Amino acid sequence: MPDIEGIYSIGPKIAKSVRDWFQNSSNQTLIDRLREAGLQSIDKRPLTHWASRYALDINGLGKKIVEQLVDQGLVTSVADLYNLTLEQLVSLNGIGHKLAQKLLNAIAKSKTQPWSRVLYGLRIRHVGSVNAQTLVQTFSTIEQLAQATIPDIEGIYGIGSEIAQSVWDWFQISSNQTLITRLREAGLQLEASQNTIALDKIQPLTGKTFVITGTLPTLKRSEAKDLIQNAGGKVTSAVSAKTDYLVVGEDAGSKLKKAQELGITQLTESQLLELL
Repeated sequence: MPDIEGIYSIGPKIAKSVRDWFQNSSNQTLIDRLREAGLQSIDKRPLTHWASRYALDINGLGKKIVEQLVDQGLVTSVADLYNLTLEQLVSLNGIGHKLAQKLLNAIAKSKTQPWSRVLYGLRIRHVGSVNAQTLVQTFSTIEQLAQATIPDIEGIYGIGSEIAQSVWDWFQISSNQTLITRLREAGLQLEASQNTIALDKIQPLTGKTFVITGTLPTLKRSEAKDLIQNAGGKVTSAVSAKTDYLVVGEDAGSKLKKAQELGITQLTESQLLELL
């Protein structure tokens, strides 16, 4: 059953929306269908996700500030963040001029985040940070991805039919198309830079062997493995003299001790991501 948290009681109009959804788009979430029809209350989760560390990384834009921005009608979409003024932020409870200016600076800085982070920030179902980077390696602009067919998308190694369907569905929603236009007008990076394209071609981890141990803060071990392999690296299960890096999470086991004995470089999750 689709997640319908936050939907208003909207009377008889919902019947047509639900009927159309089941008849015309069985793979598209009900919440997207209702959003397009203007029948959904404002969901704050896309905003907090957009600001999160591995998306646009907007320092200071936490849940409490997001709630105030939405409740006061200042923000209804992530694109609205880029129209906020100092005066509007100062009007929020507990926000002084200094903090408001820092937040504006962080929002402005987020415009420089790469296309892969923007794609992850859009919160498309099944598209995590790993899949976002995989997609960006093939589709260097958001327009290319928006125009791609389901076979185009699912033909990418590591992207299955479920992800392809979800991505294709997302781009069919008119409100999402409007969002893309607004984000481009705001100056967000919706295409890969020449430096990024060059790095993709040479694959920065080519020839490097990794071992992963412990529980990573945000990535599943399989996601970290995919990231490394997509960047040209190799992941093995055992530490040896041929291992270049040990990626270390919480509760690391005997692999950490062996790596220390062999003098192998240890990486945190964030250090791994910096190599990509």
